[in-house]
Amino acid sequence: MSMAQTVFHRFCQRIAVIAMCGLALLMLLHPSVATAKSCPNLVIVIDQSASMAKNAMGITVPQGSPESKWSIATKALIGMNNKYDGLLPLGYSNFPTGTNCPVSATVRIPPGYANRVSINNAMIDFPYAGGSTPTCTAVTNNAKDLATRDPSRASYMLLVTDGSPDSLCCGVDPVKTTVDAIRAAANPTVSTVPPVYTLVVGFGQVSDAERQALNQMADAGGFPVTNGDPLYRYYRAEDSAALEQALALIVKYVAGGDAGTIATCEDGCYGKGCPAGQACVQNACRTDPCAGKTCPADKYCLPTFYSNGTSQADCVDTCKAPCPQTSRCERGQCVGDPCSGQCQPGQKCQPIPDTNQGKCVDEPLCKNTICHQSQGCFGGTSDGECRDDACRFVTCPTGTVCHPFTGSCESPDPQPIQSLGAGGIGCDVSTGSSAGRLSWLSAGLILSLLLLARRRTVHAA
Repeated sequence: MSMAQTVFHRFCQRIAVIAMCGLALLMLLHPSVATAKSCPNLVIVIDQSASMAKNAMGITVPQGSPESKWSIATKALIGMNNKYDGLLPLGYSNFPTGTNCPVSATVRIPPGYANRVSINNAMIDFPYAGGSTPTCTAVTNNAKDLATRDPSRASYMLLVTDGSPDSLCCGVDPVKTTVDAIRAAANPTVSTVPPVYTLVVGFGQVSDAERQALNQMADAGGFPVTNGDPLYRYYRAEDSAALEQALALIVKYVAGGDAGTIATCEDGCYGKGCPAGQACVQNACRTDPCAGKTCPADKYCLPTFYSNGTSQADCVDTCKAPCPQTSRCERGQCVGDPCSGQCQPGQKCQPIPDTNQGKCVDEPLCKNTICHQSQGCFGGTSDGECRDDACRFVTCPTGTVCHPFTGSCESPDPQPIQSLGAGGIGCDVSTGSSAGRLSWLSAGLILSLLLLARRRTVHAA
């Protein structure tokens, strides 16, 4: 690289930093852009009629078979419940609750946070499907109860059924009775009664008449599917994979968007903050182990929060000089990383063959993972994991900045061209390596300023 090119690249880097600072300041002047909406209630309302004991093809299988629609549906719902526990208030109801047409007068498990165990146990309590299909009564009773529990919060019912309602339970025209009940819930005539919308998942292969019934129910619910096959306006799931995909799409829609979007709903401490001396971890306030810890001037306190409720605080070193390319800072040490620490949430580092470099590519495990706004998705052992940005918990020493999500305090200068490894020239994360090297710094600067604005807003309230 010539002297002129080096000077030009450094000039561009400075201009980029100034531009990102200006953008961050504009966002501070308009904090309403990042304002999150409250999370709606989502209640699982699952059909437990006798037909759910058959397989997805409608063929009778032994009682309790893992191939039954009930087994497949509850397994997928338990997976959804485990994955999105804490993202929004979840509730649960099943119908019928006995032989023929009985239905609970209220939501069996009212919507709330941390309902995962109780909802999963409720599905296990009724391991076998049986009875008729009183969909009309199930919709009416659950909607009425939801509308009176928390009128300030929007409510959705996730109706999982394998076909039409039963005339034994819903009269001579069971489809019309059910459609009327769904429409009435979504369009209350009393101004003080909030709407309760129904999202319909049709599970298993259905007849043409059942398909039409499910379409009518989806239309009445207020949010039919409009971007798929026009013959199916409900969420269509004819096997376990399709059901899991449909459930992920529904949660994504109700919660308001993908990981990191400003539309994603926020409740709990992510939206309201925590008292002094506490930190918001996985949307719950926990004692900040760094609150009473003093570190030397050249170090900083980095907390670690464990899933069992314990935590620890360590005084760790900073990377005072920029780490070479194909490396990144970790607790004061430069460690090998083909992508130089530039991969963002939702990405992973993919090594480039025959080099010591890598490129940031989409993480497939994060495709259907929805995280809170202040979190990022990273690949886990078998699924995407939502992680808190560790920079929210640390205060870096003067002259260093926090690398997003790692919590490492390091030099704000660009990385040197030389490689920590066998002489590579950088990580292929963009069309220009200089712009790529600035990506994490710009993101960290904006994130830090936004978090400062949020803290000021919380304290002012």
